[in-house]
Amino acid sequence: MPCMLPFLLLGGAFAASESQPHFHRGVLKPYELRPPDILLSTQDERLLKSGRAVTHLLEGEGDARRMIMVQDIKAPSQVVLSRIMDFEKYDEMVSNVDSCVNYASYHEGRTQTIKSAYEISALHFKFKYFMRHTYDPVQRCVVFSLDYDRRSDLDDSVGYWYVQPGSRNNCRVFYSCECKLRGWVPRPVINMLQKEALKKATTWVNDESLKQWHASRACATNDALVRFVDNIRSAAPNLKLHPRLAARHRAAVQFVSNVRTQRGRAKPISTHSF
Repeated sequence: MPCMLPFLLLGGAFAASESQPHFHRGVLKPYELRPPDILLSTQDERLLKSGRAVTHLLEGEGDARRMIMVQDIKAPSQVVLSRIMDFEKYDEMVSNVDSCVNYASYHEGRTQTIKSAYEISALHFKFKYFMRHTYDPVQRCVVFSLDYDRRSDLDDSVGYWYVQPGSRNNCRVFYSCECKLRGWVPRPVINMLQKEALKKATTWVNDESLKQWHASRACATNDALVRFVDNIRSAAPNLKLHPRLAARHRAAVQFVSNVRTQRGRAKPISTHSF
């Protein structure tokens, strides 16, 4: 997710346009599609194990302070990536996002590129900008920047996601972003707001990943139970059940019927891209 919400409180809209190119071809250094080059200390590992996120300072341009947030999530890496890549559901998952619509998608080798138009609200302002996301499923890495073929309200924005599989059913997420506004904004203010944006991004990804993981597990459990009872039901006509067991059999069949009517309510994890 692009770093966006806090920064926009300091600037005004500059008439985003789908037909006009951006004012430049990028002024911020883009991120690379590869694992992060950081070392975590013993203290960092203790904090992550306790459920807290940690922040590291990365090398930046000039006096810029490019930061990266690290957090452990108790869900498989493919679930977390499915949430990050589900851009058209950002309006449901991310606060202040009014709309996120994909307008282009294509593959180049093993990478996938998706371009999306974002519309967000911040206090009494509305902003629109166009992002280009590139995903490498082998690296489990996503980088993004403005789509410079279209004009955005932001001056520039770049960012990075990396998901590292852990032990069974958990993973470690790395997120970093940098944003540049039009006009002059004091660097300490930008640094402070970027740190706040990092916290918000990792929070929504954690919450939505856990929600999706728990829903998919519940669905899988119900499916297993349905298959089990179907097998019993198929064999039941050939069996003479004790009246008490027969009553339990009827109750199980009724339960399965109810489960089937509610199956569509829990959305399964989409793994076509992962």
